[in-house]
Amino acid sequence: MKAELYIRCSCINGEGPVWDEARQCLHFVDVFGNCIHTWENGVLSAVEVGENIGCAVPRSGGGMVAGLLSGWYAVDPASGEKRFLCDPESNPRTRCNDGKADPFGNLWIGNMSRSLDSGAGEAQPEAGLYCMNPAGQVKPMLTGLYLGNGLAWSGDGRKFYYIDTMLHNVQVFDFDPDTLTLSGGHQAFAIPTELGLPDGMTIDCEGKLWIAMFGGGAVLRFDPDTGAVLERVELPCPNVTCACFGGAGMDELFITTGTQGTDLDSYPLAGSVFRASVGVKGAPSYTFRG
Repeated sequence: MKAELYIRCSCINGEGPVWDEARQCLHFVDVFGNCIHTWENGVLSAVEVGENIGCAVPRSGGGMVAGLLSGWYAVDPASGEKRFLCDPESNPRTRCNDGKADPFGNLWIGNMSRSLDSGAGEAQPEAGLYCMNPAGQVKPMLTGLYLGNGLAWSGDGRKFYYIDTMLHNVQVFDFDPDTLTLSGGHQAFAIPTELGLPDGMTIDCEGKLWIAMFGGGAVLRFDPDTGAVLERVELPCPNVTCACFGGAGMDELFITTGTQGTDLDSYPLAGSVFRASVGVKGAPSYTFRG
């Protein structure tokens, strides 16, 4: 199937789409454009945050929590006002990347090596994945990451899928929400390099994973038990970054892309947001309850 153009824009690296069910609108970020975008009632707005941004997650008390270059901040998406919360990984060689709230209202943000942004130097496995509970307490969940990326939870929230892009696979863990611990981690399946680099990820009501393939020009639906590719959503540009479910029936896939490293004469729609009706309902964009 092919995705259709939804929002014409030119994100350097569009990322982190979040479907706001209450408002029936879409939020997403531009990592190197340093802003949070909102598409509501046919109007695209942007608020500058002043530094690179990996993700922005709605919070139940209003506003969002954003993973920025210098740490985690509470952000008012209307004014751009931000308030520092914490910096779980004060390492100048890493930055915040993909993040989400889980079904229990905890906030997760993964970090990545900044050398992968610039191409300067070899990435080291020195980044981590961190979780903040609604009380504001933060703990490391995973360490030794190169490029912390896609996150997804099973329907009951007790199985956690994670992508470190540079490993070309999907890892799966048992998650205990009462103690905020992961256990039993192992490779769920490998992803052939010819398909592209696995980036953002979401999950549908049948437990299948939808993964954006950076450099692969597609979002692929995988069976997590076998690694088989079940569906392919094609995009008219190569660097596909992330996807989330949304729409009135929660059966539409909203997909972000980027212009970075792309020949815009060949791919003029790169950096835009696309939409595909995929015939299956997916997980909502959960809210951080902090």
